[in-house]
Amino acid sequence: MLSELTGGNSAPVPTPTPVRNKPAAPAAAAAPPTPEDAPKVQAPKPVDIKVDTQALKEKLMESIQHLNQAMRDGGRNLNFHMDDAVGAPVVTVKNADTGEVVRQLPNEVVVRIAHNIEEFKGLLHNKLS
Repeated sequence: MLSELTGGNSAPVPTPTPVRNKPAAPAAAAAPPTPEDAPKVQAPKPVDIKVDTQALKEKLMESIQHLNQAMRDGGRNLNFHMDDAVGAPVVTVKNADTGEVVRQLPNEVVVRIAHNIEEFKGLLHNKLS
């Protein structure tokens, strides 16, 4: 059967010789690292990032006013305004004839929920204090 596996060649298969590990070097030969040999690591320099949120808010309000003016000049009846409870601009589309709100983004329900959450924050904070 072995001759069938080797393809009919009856030459003996060499047996592998075990590999012997060399003995480890004695622990006393390795010198412990000293503080001078340790790599030099420096702490990163602190970065002071200053953001003027008041200036950003003023710029956003100015952009919203400019956008509203452009919509009026273009004959569109779109109105953009900033809602503090939502924390983002709110877009309303009104019927030019009746003044009725046709569409609002985000939806009126989302705006009401945001206002209710703001009111709940105040109630919860006051009760816990």
